[in-house]
Amino acid sequence: MRFGGFIITYQRPEILQKTIEETFKQTFPPEFLWIIDNSEDLATDHLIASIQDPRLRYYRMGYNAGPAGAAAKGLELCSKEALDWIYWGDDNDPPFRLDCFERLLSIRDLNPFAGVLGSVGQFFDRKKGVIKRVQTRLLEKKDVIEVDYVAGGMCMLVSGNVAREGIAPDPDLFFGFEELDFCLKASRKGYSIVVDCKLFLEARAATGRLEFERPVYQKKQNLSREYYSLRNLLMISDSLTLPAMKHQLIKKWFVKSLYGFRYGPKYGIKNFSLIMLAFWHYFKGINGKTVEL
Repeated sequence: MRFGGFIITYQRPEILQKTIEETFKQTFPPEFLWIIDNSEDLATDHLIASIQDPRLRYYRMGYNAGPAGAAAKGLELCSKEALDWIYWGDDNDPPFRLDCFERLLSIRDLNPFAGVLGSVGQFFDRKKGVIKRVQTRLLEKKDVIEVDYVAGGMCMLVSGNVAREGIAPDPDLFFGFEELDFCLKASRKGYSIVVDCKLFLEARAATGRLEFERPVYQKKQNLSREYYSLRNLLMISDSLTLPAMKHQLIKKWFVKSLYGFRYGPKYGIKNFSLIMLAFWHYFKGINGKTVEL
């Protein structure tokens, strides 16, 4: 079996170097890694040249294409290799255990339609456009489960067949829900999204989230992320022809634009402005990087 991958990075060479080291320490390491560089300077380029590791390959995007654009390029480059599985990684999220890859690849044949493997995944309500948490008690009953998507930084492994079919996230998303976009597209093509329940439970235990309950609404530290979340979910609803989801998103996010005022006028005005901007950009077809993170 051939196993390779890519790591997306943006102007964090020191963090990237540690992540590369951790990734190659895996009990089943990839035979090579593409470094997909979104950086606007040459620091990462110089770092990769200085490491002099033949397992590293470097691709400079030449601009900040965001995680979505870089992931699309990483999958494209890996699809040209005769790889059976591809690691999709981020520069600040190495696998949380040394045996993540080995354990995930050991379950690859349990589902004959497996196209994506991961250590943590979520369900997605296609009618409401909301993420639904997998209950801990369900994980305790099974060895593997099918989910709707594997979020970023959760050791996502992609079948080489998926990449060779040209399935990839929409680069116009730039940032936010690119993994969801990708996994929903793979699912539409008949592939299953599979997670290892024991790894899932270990990840929850490590972060103290075994009994976590997601609040109905939580004050956001970075409202720019809200902008990208709304705009991109609306774009995904169009690309996958989910009109009910779009209608629910419009109603829900209009309420959220007003609800933010409970945290004060400053927060409320910024929250309202960014949500309205997301609506405006979506309806005008303005995409890519539009708001600083």
